[in-house]
Amino acid sequence: MKLQLITLDTEPVVSPAHPDSQGNRFGYEGGTAHKVAGRYYIFTTEVLDEPKTSSVRIACWSSANGRAFSRDSVVVKSNGDWTDDRTYRMATWSPMVAFDVDSDRWHLIYVGYRLKPGSEQTYNMSGRMIQMQSTVAGQEGIGGPYEELGWVDLVGEPDPWEGPAEVCSFFPFRVADGWRAFYGSNTAPDFIDPQSLPQHNNDVETTKFWVGLAAADSIVGPWVRQTDSNPVLMDPEFIENPIVTRLEEGGYVAVYDGGNTTAISYATSSDGVQWNAEQLLELGDVPEWLNATRTPLGLISEGDGVYTMYFTAFDGVNPEGVEPLWHDGFGYIGRCQVQIDAD
Repeated sequence: MKLQLITLDTEPVVSPAHPDSQGNRFGYEGGTAHKVAGRYYIFTTEVLDEPKTSSVRIACWSSANGRAFSRDSVVVKSNGDWTDDRTYRMATWSPMVAFDVDSDRWHLIYVGYRLKPGSEQTYNMSGRMIQMQSTVAGQEGIGGPYEELGWVDLVGEPDPWEGPAEVCSFFPFRVADGWRAFYGSNTAPDFIDPQSLPQHNNDVETTKFWVGLAAADSIVGPWVRQTDSNPVLMDPEFIENPIVTRLEEGGYVAVYDGGNTTAISYATSSDGVQWNAEQLLELGDVPEWLNATRTPLGLISEGDGVYTMYFTAFDGVNPEGVEPLWHDGFGYIGRCQVQIDAD
């Protein structure tokens, strides 16, 4: 099974010129996208100012046609204390949104970061997952408002492959026997070279950004690490923020940040449990604003095997050299469409 590029929009759906980008210095990164009753929704992290991995908030954007978006609401924002090494509220990232038929609610899970104890770098953080739930029942409740349910209950001791970043992403999805979730960690040390890419951010060794699977009977957990089969190495070096779509054609696709420049990483599975090796969706000739892709926001079915995918990408325009350079310039939100090729 392969993803074939149909079209790549030359203009981003959200850029520095967007009126709702006023006051946002560094743009947008990561999140999830859905389509409900013909309307498109994007949940993303807005990178407002310096420190640019800490001065952030999570917002919900929506659009009637999939291209003209506006910000509907701010869901949650960081606490403003960039020295906070205790509460996991100093930064709010990676909003992952999934619908649960049992509770008839949308659930939003995001990573709350603290300054990594012992580090003086505001972009060197360790995370813990926080879960929220829409107060409005049904699919139409996707726009919120959202109320906090508490910490995601990931039971047991961390596996040996998990690093000092603790847990830095979490995406739940349905499988035949209940729920699975990809959760991510990384082995970044206390000091990170801010000039380097995240998957090569120290001189001693390649830092691993890996994911594992957890299982639960309910979206609210408890979630049990699948230690015997973890980590799930679609790529042996860098996997960040995988988002899983169950395809109408059958099977599953996970799209994720694979540390690419002008490609998007993905992997396929027949059952959501056993995953095949990474493949790349090459974006071809890219517009000027797309200097480096970052995070795909999932696949949205448009029927007949066609899927819309939003993604974030940085333009690399950073004359002041504001660190870290893996968030280089302004983060745009782009759009492409793909076809599922069963061959």
